Amino acid sequence: MEFRPDINKLMRLYIYTLLTVTLVTVLATLIVQALVVNLDPEVNNHDFVNYVWSWIAGSLIAVWVSIPWLLYLWIINLRYSIDDERLVIRKGILTKTTVSIPYRAVTDFTLRQSLYERWLGIGTLLVQTAGQGAQPGVHEGKLSGLVDFEALHTTLRARVKAYRGGQATEKDADSAAPVINSDVLKSILEEVKKINHKLN
Repeated sequence: MEFRPDINKLMRLYIYTLLTVTLVTVLATLIVQALVVNLDPEVNNHDFVNYVWSWIAGSLIAVWVSIPWLLYLWIINLRYSIDDERLVIRKGILTKTTVSIPYRAVTDFTLRQSLYERWLGIGTLLVQTAGQGAQPGVHEGKLSGLVDFEALHTTLRARVKAYRGGQATEKDADSAAPVINSDVLKSILEEVKKINHKLN
């Protein structure tokens, strides 16, 4: 089963995040301007605007011209798929990356919703594996922009449980096999002893 994130909502999430970063940058620069101009008599508002605000404005314009397009390209290339044995995440703009996470390696799933995600009605599912267990906050897989994230969470948990249940059944069958072989060997040994007794 292959599915994609909600492109519109995920794009809005990134735009809102970018707006928040822009607002924080502007407010921080205004605070620094007020402090510097009031505490340093050699610096006036005109100098601060010329030297600091020109850099801030240029940086913000560059970010707003380039980042939204890159984010859009990133989002439209996101693909998620789940099958009976693994979860696959396909991503990338120029360089395509495929992350394949087998269910046998999954240790936990984490559902996360930021303030903006709750507002937009989407969520993020983080997949933790045995290899990443020792590193807190590090996840092997990240599925962003999910509308039915709770249903997907339930589905993935069921698939991991079913996969591990199938493995347990195979292990039980394997562990039963030596018992059968042992019984057969014992009966053969008894027959050999009887034949040996008759020959003597």
